[in-house]
Amino acid sequence: MKKIIFIALILLTSCASRKTTTNKVDIKKDSISETKVITKLTENKNNTDTTSIKKIETNDEIVIIPIDPNKNIYINNVPYKNVVLKIKKNKSNTLYTNKKIASETRVKDSLGSNKVKTSGKFSEKQKKIDKKPDYYILLWVLFLILIIYLLWRSKRWLLNIL
Repeated sequence: MKKIIFIALILLTSCASRKTTTNKVDIKKDSISETKVITKLTENKNNTDTTSIKKIETNDEIVIIPIDPNKNIYINNVPYKNVVLKIKKNKSNTLYTNKKIASETRVKDSLGSNKVKTSGKFSEKQKKIDKKPDYYILLWVLFLILIIYLLWRSKRWLLNIL
């Protein structure tokens, strides 16, 4: 009798079945971003310097040598008496030209580099529990009602035992 009661208690007090599903997701992201900027700047500068000098020289040379003092000679409304006249004119043109060209080239190079390293770790754990309802508690209530009913029906027998 004790074994039957023990087995009935185990069956009536057992838990409901439970199904558990666990998903674990690990995501690891690593990225390296590299940016290079190359700038080349060329600057040309041309300077031109021109010098021009023009020089004109005029020489008038007049030589008067007297020969006969009785005769008059007029030169530029100036009277001269008994002379030999030598007129010498020189004209000299001088042109000096200097052209200077200076060229300057400047090159600027610049290099910029940017390196970015990003690292991320994302972990997700998902647990899903599927639990079925437990109806054994209702059986306990029915079992308790049955015991109370049986005790009520056999109250004379119960009073004799006590």
